[in-house]
Amino acid sequence: MTPDAVEIPSFSGYGGATLHLAIDPAEHQRRQAAGIGPVTGHGFGGLDHLMALPAGMPVPLDTLDKHQLAYVRKAPAGICTVHDGHVTRHATRPCRVVMATVRYNTTYKMALDSASRFAPFCARQVIVKRLPKDAFARINDLAEFDFYGIGIILEKSDGTQETVVEPHPWRPMRHTPAAWWFAERSYDAYLEHTATNPAGAAA
Repeated sequence: MTPDAVEIPSFSGYGGATLHLAIDPAEHQRRQAAGIGPVTGHGFGGLDHLMALPAGMPVPLDTLDKHQLAYVRKAPAGICTVHDGHVTRHATRPCRVVMATVRYNTTYKMALDSASRFAPFCARQVIVKRLPKDAFARINDLAEFDFYGIGIILEKSDGTQETVVEPHPWRPMRHTPAAWWFAERSYDAYLEHTATNPAGAAA
C-alpha cells in the first residue's frame, strides 16, 4: 500500500469496506478550481465517451458519433470543452484505489465473498479477530484466500496486527469505463468524507 493512501468508508453498493485511495493531487486541484466533483452523471456511458477522447488533445467534432457529440456538447467545461469545431477532454481519473479492506470476526466464506467484490478494481484484504481453531480448517481457509489473492490480517487483543496471508498486488489488465466509474465513486466518497465536494456529481 502506498504511504500517502487515505482511508475512507466505501460507498453504497460496495459498503462494509474501507477503501485506501491514492488521490491524484493535480486532478483534484483542477476539479476544485473548476467547481466540479465526481464525473458520474451518466454512469459507464459518459465515461465510455470520455475514454474515446485523448486527454488534453483537441479532437475534431466531426469524428464523433451522435452519442459522443451529444455528451460533449452538454458536459461542463471542467470535463471537456468544445471550441472551434474541436473538443478537448480535461477530466482524468481522480484517484487510484489501492486496497479494499473488510473486517470480519474470522475467515468466514462471507469474508471471502465480501472482499471478492472488489477484485476488478484493487487489491483486497480481510482483517479478522481470530483464525479457525481446527488446524485443517485453518490451512484450508488460508490456502483459499491466498488462491484468490486476498490478504488476511490477524488483529490481536492488544490491537497489534499480524499479516497471515499477503494480499496479491493488483495489476489492471486494461483501463475500462467500469474501473474509471469505480474510481469516480470512490473519489465522491473521499470528497464527502473530507467535506470538499464543491458541486456534487458532474455530468
